[in-house]
Amino acid sequence: MILFKNKNTQLDDLLARIAEQIQLDDTRKERMETAYRAIESLLNEDTGFFKDAVFEIYPQGSVRIGTTVKPTGKNEFDLDIVVHIVMDWEKHSPQYIYNQLKRVLQNSDRYKDKVELKNRCIRLNYAGDFHMDILPGCQETSYDEDKLVIPDRELGDWTSSNPRGYGNWFVDKSNLVKMTLLEKAYAMENLPADEFSKKKPLQRAVQLIKMYRDEYFKSNPKMATSSIILTTIAGEFYDGEESIFDTIENIILKIKQNFGIVGLVGNRLKILNPVNSQEDFSDKWDDDKEPELYEHFKKFILHLDKQWQILKEENGVIEEANTIKGLFGEKAFLRAQESQVNQLENARKLKSIGINTTTGVISESLVANTKPIKNNTFFGSE
Repeated sequence: MILFKNKNTQLDDLLARIAEQIQLDDTRKERMETAYRAIESLLNEDTGFFKDAVFEIYPQGSVRIGTTVKPTGKNEFDLDIVVHIVMDWEKHSPQYIYNQLKRVLQNSDRYKDKVELKNRCIRLNYAGDFHMDILPGCQETSYDEDKLVIPDRELGDWTSSNPRGYGNWFVDKSNLVKMTLLEKAYAMENLPADEFSKKKPLQRAVQLIKMYRDEYFKSNPKMATSSIILTTIAGEFYDGEESIFDTIENIILKIKQNFGIVGLVGNRLKILNPVNSQEDFSDKWDDDKEPELYEHFKKFILHLDKQWQILKEENGVIEEANTIKGLFGEKAFLRAQESQVNQLENARKLKSIGINTTTGVISESLVANTKPIKNNTFFGSE
């Protein structure tokens, strides 16, 4: 379904609609917000440690930065939240803080059967729906309200983290572009634009790269590159492109240029937390840990690059459709096409577009040589 005569704009529109199809819907997001607000209420009702503690709860990860992707197969969505405690953390051991959160959850009739203890967080399993990872942390200093120390059970010590600062960094990077290619195109064509067109290209790029990651590693999910690595790389290499397609292409190009993975040679790259250089998100790629993860990452990037170059070529709509299906799955592609059809139907109803009798391209109905498009009915008549 062709909305724009410019191929780049048409492709961006399709990519945006694919990303829109695979992100969490409003119903699921509302359920998750209700779930973490319930934890906030539970801690406020505590008669022990949390009674006099100053704390706040907020989401981190993809929910916070707007890059959610629906889980594939039997996977559940992971909602990450932080219990941010303001206190003199040096007066307590990390295990003590962790145990206070554990105590409250395990003493609750509502949550005790859902509790799963992890290294740095406590997971609540909502069977068949999602799981919530609750990270307790203490504000490290009074002058930096984002930086935390969090308990690490394996180390038996505190470790540094900054989930809110990371979220702010990514949002700031996303906002390097003030108006997206799609926003400009919809305004120029006088088409009724949905909210989806306003989402930033960096956010869409991360969604699509993660979606393709899930497709690529479907048969070997243990080797899949983590979302935090993909998100951080994308943010580091984003240069304010207004196009989703250009954003992804630039990210791929800079990975290849900076990390020498052409030919699959060279030392492994390091992906550091941009707001905490002491934290290496890619430490599992070390030779003494799981170096095969890095090899799979390199092959994944090179394969994505190959597919992206095919999309750049003038191979016709059928080949383009097949490439997109291979990247993101047939279901997402068809739903995106259906979304474009619905967009056209809305425009028809508003009588705002028509067919240019000279070029055959959809355009504003007020433009010279343009006939309004007839409404579709079951019988094909107006």
